[in-house]
Amino acid sequence: MFKKAIIYISILIFIVGANTSAFAQRYFGVGIHVGGQHDVGDITSFYPAAQTEPQNSAIFGVAIRLSIPFFFIRTGGDASFTINKGKVLEDQATVGVDEYNVQYTMLPLYAGLQFPLRDRGAFYVGGGVSYFYGTGSVKLSNGTSQDIDATAFGAGFLAGMQLHVTSSFSLYMEWIYVDARSKPVISTTGTYNANNYKDLFIDYSGHRIMIGVMYYVL
Repeated sequence: MFKKAIIYISILIFIVGANTSAFAQRYFGVGIHVGGQHDVGDITSFYPAAQTEPQNSAIFGVAIRLSIPFFFIRTGGDASFTINKGKVLEDQATVGVDEYNVQYTMLPLYAGLQFPLRDRGAFYVGGGVSYFYGTGSVKLSNGTSQDIDATAFGAGFLAGMQLHVTSSFSLYMEWIYVDARSKPVISTTGTYNANNYKDLFIDYSGHRIMIGVMYYVL
């Protein structure tokens, strides 16, 4: 359903862009967007053999964009909100985790190249870094819970498309992939952690897709 919605919205953006006249160069814009991420917290990066029901989250954020011909800088902030918690379906006693709920704030900084789509918009691609601060909780296999308080830096890639609706407003869609893991912050109760040391890190890695509207101040 989510993939179908992305396809339909992309077609709508192209239709709007095809009927848009030329506008002046846009230099500084502020946008708001919504999106989603599948498999938040990815417990299989901690224990690859784990059978899981992945966590899914919605993303709400703000984008700040500075652009000149063929170059852009993109920053802003994003916050995730849990749609469904992640669960370990089998061998919880071995993994040490029964259920998890990861929420985070992401502060990205990306730069790269942009390629005009005539005068109707632009396609852009780049790379950069993101800072994460995560909260939430992990329910362990012995029935107890531990709170998440974990930060991480990560590197990633960004690709996006922007189509101009008016001289000041544009629609945009972005895909971001980030690879980021915290240091171990949770002591699991799995059979491989007999000494009860902190072994579970929080994995913020994954694909994010966002759709939004940007207003250009300059």
